[in-house]
Order: sequence, then C-alpha cells, then structure tokens
Amino acid sequence: MADKILGNEFTNNKKVKLIAGEVYDNMPYTKKAKSYMTQGELEGKKYGNTYSIYLTDPGEVHDGLEATPDTVTEYAVPVTLKNKNTSVELDAWNKLGDIESFTDEIARPRGRKLARSVEKEVIEDTIPKAFQIVVGSANFKTLTDMSKALDEVSMAGTKVTFVKPTVAGTIANGGLANFIPSEIQSKIYKDAYLGQYAGASVIEDNLMPVVNIAGTETASFAVANVSGNGDESATVVGYNVTGFTGSPNAPYKLEGVKVIGLDGMETDQDFYVIADKDGKIPEVRLAVKGHNVNNANGWVESGSFTPSATLAVESGKYALGQCRDEQAVGFDQYKFSDLPGSENATESVGNVSMKMSTYGDGRNLTTLTRLDLPFACTLPEPRRAVVAYFKI
Repeated sequence: MADKILGNEFTNNKKVKLIAGEVYDNMPYTKKAKSYMTQGELEGKKYGNTYSIYLTDPGEVHDGLEATPDTVTEYAVPVTLKNKNTSVELDAWNKLGDIESFTDEIARPRGRKLARSVEKEVIEDTIPKAFQIVVGSANFKTLTDMSKALDEVSMAGTKVTFVKPTVAGTIANGGLANFIPSEIQSKIYKDAYLGQYAGASVIEDNLMPVVNIAGTETASFAVANVSGNGDESATVVGYNVTGFTGSPNAPYKLEGVKVIGLDGMETDQDFYVIADKDGKIPEVRLAVKGHNVNNANGWVESGSFTPSATLAVESGKYALGQCRDEQAVGFDQYKFSDLPGSENATESVGNVSMKMSTYGDGRNLTTLTRLDLPFACTLPEPRRAVVAYFKI
C-alpha cells in the first residue's frame, strides 16, 4: 500500500531523504570517501571559497638512546567549495502524494542525474592526483600492477579499483572466477561491484575518463633549491618543483625521481605526474638521497638534479582506471544558510546530505522547490592512488 501522510502528502523530509538515497546509491566513486573537515571548520564558508587541508610528515628516526625531537612539518592542500542543484516546480513537488509515484517521477531521475553530475566532477578533480601510473591492456596483470604499486609505498588502507564497465567486462571475460566476492563490499557498492582481485575491490563506474594521447605532448618544470640547516646550510638537500606546465590528462615521468613511501622511506618506484584540466600537477617536494627534509614525497640521487619530464605513454586512446586507498578521496559538505521566508529540510544517507528549500516569489506569485548538494572534494595525498592507462 502506498505510504500516505497528512492526507495525500508525505513529509518534505521523507521526500528529501528519498532523493538523498538515490544520490548516494549512484555515486560509487565517492562512497566511503573521507571527511577531512569538521562542520565547525566549514562554518561560515561560502560557495566558491577555498580552504586548506593540512597533512603532516612522518617525522624522523634517530640511532642511539638520545632523543632528538623534531618539529612537525605540515603542507597545505587547497580545496574549493562547490555546489550542484536541481529545482522542481512546487506543484510537481506537492502533487505526488505517495512514495511510489514520487520515487518514480522525481526522486529516481533527478537524484540519479544530480549524483552522476557530482560524481563526474569529483572524478575529474581527483583522478589526476597520483604519483604512480601503470600502462597496460584490460587484463588481470594491469589490475595486479596497480594494487602492488600501492603496496610498494606502504599504503595500508582498504584498496578499491575503479574501471569503466567495458574495461571490467573485458577483464572478466578473461576469467570471472578470479574475482572473489565480498558480501560487505557488495552491499556498499551494489551492482557496481565486480569482486575482489589482487587485494582490491573492483568497482565499475562509467564516468571514468577516456583520453586521447597524441604522443607529442611535452612538459616542462623548474626546481627551487632547498638548503640544509646548521653545518649543511650551504648544501642542497632538496628541491621544490615549480612552474610545471603540461598537456591535460597526459602522464609524465619525472626523470631521475623516485617516490618516497607514506612511511617516509625511499622506494625504487618511478615518479609520475598527470597534468589536470589546467595543465597543473599536485605539489612535488623532493629530497636528496639520505636527507629527511621538506616533508618530501620524492627523492633524487644527488644535489645536482636536472629537471626533465618525459611523456609516459605512446599515442592512442586510453581508458583511465584508478586503484586507491578507499578513503584517499576527500568529500566534505557544508551548509547554506536559510533565507527568510523559506521552508527548509536537510536529510542524509551515507556520506551524502541534501538540502531542500522552498521559496515564494511574491512579485510573480510563483513558488520554487530546489535541491542543493554543496560539496568540496580532493585527493590530498597523491601517493595513496595509482592511475592505470588501459589501451583501448
């Protein structure tokens, strides 16, 4: 029987919760994302504003019995507040007085469109933020290479891999039995979940980008020297990468640079960057081998480093995939203030909050119901993600 409240209508809160549920169900990439900011820290911030997330270094370790305390080094990651909204005529919002009709005509189509619009932007903003890539065909080896690249930098969280459905289908055709089901992950990701492989949950998302590489893309950058302290004040012990320019979506290998693991240890993993839609990259901080300086995320062999970047893939068409710590992506939501004379309701499902606002226009004798999903997204630590370039 249809659920009816107050005659032919059920509450606005229930309607908003239905839409929030549809949004949550259609954002597999953003599910399980981490909140990096408290509501107190977001208080008073407005659409378009930028704030910073601060990440700290792993500290220093010394030999012997004597303790040598070091200071905590932080670096700031900028995040911009965004919003997506959809609106409904008040008559359409109010006339649907039972859950089934409202779900079919309003909640499902609008919730799905809103979810996929937000998901697309989150993916586009966060996919380029990775310091490791793998290049390969749509096969199990490439999935393994992605997962193991994270292990090499001591990533200790729950791993998830996102690929386009066509890529997932090609891989599954090579041996669907290789995927191990997980009841917990199946409940979280639902139909998007393919199974566990190489220590990661494999999830389908058709919004994963497809890019065309001409093979002629170039990049350039400079470095600023970082000098040591005390007896090393005249010695170059690190570098800050500055002035990087490159072609959007193109991956580049920084020649002579290796990744420093999340545990602060030097690794033998090659260091890559991906230029975002503006041709920019995340902050790169390098240390000369053997030096713990600058909260470095990469290292070079000596203090005579020459900047050089090489395109890391051949010309062709590539579907991008990502293997990451499940909570590497940051997804925060802030609140809009209520306007005078408006009716408001906010409901949450999972890590998604929706706000409904109804406004009257006395000048034109019309009314409007709008649904807002304010958010901020980032992937603040690029070492917690690996991007695959699947040749298609």
